[in-house]
Amino acid sequence: MEKKVTFKLLVAILSAGMLSFLGILDETATTVTFPTLIKEFKITTAQVQWVNTLVLLVIAIIVPLSSQIRLRISTKRIFFAGILFFVLGLIIDIFTPRFDLLLLGRAFQGIGTGIGLPLMYNIILTKVPKSKLGFMMGIGTMITAAAVALGPVFGGIVTNFLNWRWIFIISVFLIIISFLTGCYSIE
Repeated sequence: MEKKVTFKLLVAILSAGMLSFLGILDETATTVTFPTLIKEFKITTAQVQWVNTLVLLVIAIIVPLSSQIRLRISTKRIFFAGILFFVLGLIIDIFTPRFDLLLLGRAFQGIGTGIGLPLMYNIILTKVPKSKLGFMMGIGTMITAAAVALGPVFGGIVTNFLNWRWIFIISVFLIIISFLTGCYSIE
């Protein structure tokens, strides 16, 4: 019997996709906050760039390890771990009074994103029928690409009307939705 793309499978892909989407969205959204962060934390331009560089470095370390993680841990537990690291990073970033703690929070977000990104593609590659594989891989890629495109706009709007910390506060609400839908759909 051929596999089908069920509603539950779509929700599972979107739940894992939301984790990677928010990670990339926050990474690109914070680029527009650099002037604000420089003033608030009294740091240099070279130092503030670590807000994004650190996230990318952590993602680059975690993604290759994901295949080994997948061999030892179930998909649902990997998803929960990704959410846990990401939320921990968000909470640190929301409440941090110091730049070094902001970097720690960003590192935790990088771990969560590094877990979520390959997890979404793993779900697609293992659960989607071959006849729909190209389409669903395109959807997965679109999720990540949309985050890259929307991040600076989102960051600019939030920073202009609220405060840079609201980038992370909004992400908390969205990641809770991802967690709840993932609890339902990821096997």
